[in-house]
Amino acid sequence: MMTAVRARDAGEAGKDLSRAATSGFVWLLVQSFAARGIGFFSQLILARLLLPADFGAIGLAYTVTGVANSLVSFGVDDVLLQRQKSIRWWSTPAFWLCLGLGTLGMVVMIAAAPFAARWYHAPELVGLIAAIAVATPLRTLATVPAVRIRAEMDFRFLATFNTFDIFALQVLTIVFAACGLGAYSFAIPFPILAAVRAVWFWRRSPPEIRNRARVVQLRYLMSNSSVVFLTKTLIEIVNQGDYIVLGLIASQSIVGFYFFAFRFSVQPVRMLAGNFTNVLFPALAQLRYDPARQTQAAVKACRLLAFLVMPFCFLQAALARPGLHLLFGERWMDAVPYVQILSIGLPFDAISWITGALLSARREFRRAFVYALVSTPAFFGLVLLGAWLGQAMGVAIAVGVYYFVYPPATSFLVLCKSGVSWRAVVDFYLSPSALAAVAVGLGQLGAASSAFAGHDFAQCMVIGVACCVAYPALVFVFKRDMFEQIAQRFRNMSGKLGRKLSAA
Repeated sequence: MMTAVRARDAGEAGKDLSRAATSGFVWLLVQSFAARGIGFFSQLILARLLLPADFGAIGLAYTVTGVANSLVSFGVDDVLLQRQKSIRWWSTPAFWLCLGLGTLGMVVMIAAAPFAARWYHAPELVGLIAAIAVATPLRTLATVPAVRIRAEMDFRFLATFNTFDIFALQVLTIVFAACGLGAYSFAIPFPILAAVRAVWFWRRSPPEIRNRARVVQLRYLMSNSSVVFLTKTLIEIVNQGDYIVLGLIASQSIVGFYFFAFRFSVQPVRMLAGNFTNVLFPALAQLRYDPARQTQAAVKACRLLAFLVMPFCFLQAALARPGLHLLFGERWMDAVPYVQILSIGLPFDAISWITGALLSARREFRRAFVYALVSTPAFFGLVLLGAWLGQAMGVAIAVGVYYFVYPPATSFLVLCKSGVSWRAVVDFYLSPSALAAVAVGLGQLGAASSAFAGHDFAQCMVIGVACCVAYPALVFVFKRDMFEQIAQRFRNMSGKLGRKLSAA
């Protein structure tokens, strides 16, 4: 009798969790499309207001601030989210630990700024890094409230704020660029919006913070967060590794072309993979004691994400040349090869975001650290080889090869160890990439016709329409189950979104 009751309760809890995750994905999907639109138009405006050297300067500044910002939470947010039922007891030590490390991160960035300026022969980096550094301790003020909101799975609030944050960031950047502040246009908005985030999150979910934290709790958080911290630091070093190498071998303008291309290329991946992870991780954490359902949820998310992100990125690569020429003429054409290479490589990294969330939900932090530890020399080895063989273009190719090989390999290891067949994992990558390549190839064949030669807008339309028609048709023919799953998801989401908007 008790077994039946527990099974029924588990089933009801599972349904509630599924509804919460689906609802969260609806809101974050809306936020994603809003962010994509805002980011796209902002990129167009900034590309007209700023020079490639301005993009290069901020890209080099991020090599310092990006790595130092891994100090901000020390992995405390991931560990704290595992304590969903007792977060209030851990809020005080988590808050003081994050604030202390955030302040330390600011000091480290400011101290490192002069050395970075000499390293890259770019004196303007001192002020840029200092401006971004001020935001670091301010951001930590929102860490504990943000974890509480994620634990409650209130993705509507998160989607609303994130949309505002993205919009405000882009508007402020454009305003400062129009005022002639150059690369500082990217840096100055960070402390302003960090303060706004802290106030907004504390009003929504104020934690109970005492004046002192128990030493035993601090030791626990630091011991459990240290591996997460090291993992995030290595990942951030890899994320900035291409800029570090480019800053040493290429001019600031070349770095600017590459930075522009990466910002442009990475948006679909961050839009889809980032939101999948934000919704999925709290749900996976709640399923920690049911590994079979946890794995099943991760597999479904991997398949769905792969079939959504691949066509976005492949289409982006196909549209790069006519699209950038249509918008900017010859000004940004040097960025086209970088956009094409990165757009093809980055979607293969997307699934690893989900398998990384699966490892965190299972508290396999040391295993994630091992993967990050191996990835660092592998990435730098490829990038340095690419720089030696082909300068900036070689670096871009090396980054594309890395994303094509290493993240899928780690996802393969994680999922196969969880009982997923290797054929299923290979299919995550092979089927959507092959279908997307065929669909985009058909569009490019049509655009290559002499009738559209020299007409950028017409070529963009032919490629876009052909891909949007051919890809769903190919999925329908060759992956009917996936087509029906995606269609059902969008029907459900559109219905939920309509009801939520009408009730709002």
